[in-house]
Amino acid sequence: MLIDNWLYMSEIIHAYERKLPIEEGVYTDFYLPVGKVYIEYWGLENDPKYQKRKEEKLKIYEKYGFNLIEIQDWDIQNLDDILPKKLLKIGIQAY
Repeated sequence: MLIDNWLYMSEIIHAYERKLPIEEGVYTDFYLPVGKVYIEYWGLENDPKYQKRKEEKLKIYEKYGFNLIEIQDWDIQNLDDILPKKLLKIGIQAY
């Protein structure tokens, strides 16, 4: 919810829980049409099943060459600092 609110307040058009445009039935946390950017929030790092799924998803992002921004659990409290920098690296300026 914090990421969704941040994107909304920054007036960045986005979709939540969108299926990746591939045959595999994989969903992204957020999709930004500007720049065709996907955002994944990795929140359960201590769960082995979650970690395995994370690794599988990262391989898919790499395989298809998708623009991916990763948000870690510790980034959530600093979205105002972290997210604009990550977006700027791929050419999106947050206001």
